[in-house]
Amino acid sequence: LLKRNVVERAKIVDFIATVDGVKTHIEMNSSDQSWLHLRNLNFFSTIFSKETEVGDAYDVNTKFLHIDFTYGLKESKRLPRVIEYKIQSDEKIKYVSNITMIEYNMDKIKRTWYNVIDEHERKLYQYLSILDADKEDLEEMEKDAFMKKYQEKVEKLNENKEFTSFLTHEQDIQFQLNTERLEGKREGEAIGEKRGEKRGEKRGKKLGEKNKQLEIARKMLGKSDISYISEVTGLPIETIKELQKN
Repeated sequence: LLKRNVVERAKIVDFIATVDGVKTHIEMNSSDQSWLHLRNLNFFSTIFSKETEVGDAYDVNTKFLHIDFTYGLKESKRLPRVIEYKIQSDEKIKYVSNITMIEYNMDKIKRTWYNVIDEHERKLYQYLSILDADKEDLEEMEKDAFMKKYQEKVEKLNENKEFTSFLTHEQDIQFQLNTERLEGKREGEAIGEKRGEKRGEKRGKKLGEKNKQLEIARKMLGKSDISYISEVTGLPIETIKELQKN
């Protein structure tokens, strides 16, 4: 999704399509985290606001559908296979009539899809139940035309490390930033060390040269006059006079 200003977070959604005239947004959730619904609602509301602002009037007719495929829902066994959310009052008065939000309880669907009586519904749940199936499980599924094509697509997804890692885009961006910062810090430290070494070498060299000059001056004291010692060593006359006192 396009960012509207420089401080807005990047938004990468899993799936957007117009199906039978309905704007459909789907998010795949590998776990039930407290922030997931908020994040997904943020994505969905961005899509909704952009679409309704197109043209010269608000679009109150287009239907908008948000779907979550969620694994690890708390109290998964108690909850139904499909949970429908509405923006409405306790009296069932809808605040916005063209929005529907649905969450599929993926763990329960995987456990119970074969018990569904309606054939069409059972087929849908069966397809959903293999979204995270491994290759062996896929090979055991029946071989109807749709399932065969479906299997090929799921197998391809399962080979994609980016998909199977369940790393969110936000986490990926943060990891990249953290890595770049860490590498930058290390690079800066390395540069600093090199500069420090060079400065240390220069300082050490200068200190060594000065100590050598002082030692020569000490040996010449009492044998030559101060002006001559200064000329030979390059030391200031004041420094040589200090050596005489010591």
